[in-house]
Amino acid sequence: MEKVLTVVVPVYKVEKYINKCLESLIVPEEMMGQMEVIVVNDGTPDNSAVMAKEYEKRFPHVFRVIDKENGGHGSAWNRGVQEATGKYLRFLDSDDWLSNFTEFLLRLSTCNSDLVFTDVCIYHEDTGRSEVFTNAKLPPMKECDANTFDWKSARPLYRGTNFTNFHACTYKTSLLKEFHPLFLEKIFYDDEILMVMPLCVAKTFTYFDFALYNYLLGRVGQSVNNDVRIKNLGFLAKSEMSMIDFYSMHPVTSMTKDVELRNILDVRINMLLVELLRLPCKDSERSMNGFMAFVDDRYPKYDGGMLDKVYRFSYPLCWFLYHYLRPLWAYFKLNVLKR
Repeated sequence: MEKVLTVVVPVYKVEKYINKCLESLIVPEEMMGQMEVIVVNDGTPDNSAVMAKEYEKRFPHVFRVIDKENGGHGSAWNRGVQEATGKYLRFLDSDDWLSNFTEFLLRLSTCNSDLVFTDVCIYHEDTGRSEVFTNAKLPPMKECDANTFDWKSARPLYRGTNFTNFHACTYKTSLLKEFHPLFLEKIFYDDEILMVMPLCVAKTFTYFDFALYNYLLGRVGQSVNNDVRIKNLGFLAKSEMSMIDFYSMHPVTSMTKDVELRNILDVRINMLLVELLRLPCKDSERSMNGFMAFVDDRYPKYDGGMLDKVYRFSYPLCWFLYHYLRPLWAYFKLNVLKR
């Protein structure tokens, strides 16, 4: 009998978090046979994989640990997709965990949509603060046509992402296998491709109106930390380029889809350009020119707004405005206008 769900968990240096992650996947015994958990040990040097193998011993028909040489997060995901046998596939990073998982599995067993959206809870490890990002503008428990749905009217509340990001989305495994290997390897930000790929190809989706994924922020060395991002802007650029390539090679006929995909790409490009401005001027200009040459060639529909206009008029002016006038304007708003 086909499994309802495959959960892919990449593991690397997470012995502090791995037990909480895997424990969140334990459901009542009568439901355990509906899922499989593929833990991909990406050559971790700590005890994370040993700890994961304890779950393999306890639940040998559910948990499976695959050992491989280190190839990065995307490499582990690619291996997980290759090995998956479930109808649906969900990615779960090993410092995160799931809530309401039993309810999720129950609902998923009667679902046949290409994509399933759920809400996301973000936990800030450094402050203890938490916040839930809801997709409440979507109709709950109703299968929708992805080609005719008005995506613009239901954009998520958090800028720079979308419903198909892996924190908020579960995918029909067949969609991911069709493009295997989908994820870039030996780089950070390999998951960026999921911003566009599922939306390009999915025909239907359903929204379950509860929080499933718990996303931990504030961990030292995390790829989303500012210092780490600055060091790895080249990886981020490669990820954005892979999104653009996928969009250009898989054109959609749905106008509402195309509008949403272009919005996602435009926002992500603008965010990268702003981050590139943080580099020293000459390095920034060289990186910006190389990236924008690629955008002009592969994505002529790009609408960059004022940032793009200033950049094309004078890059040194663009860099100067960011480093000098922007902080002055922020100070003025905070200390003058608000008095």
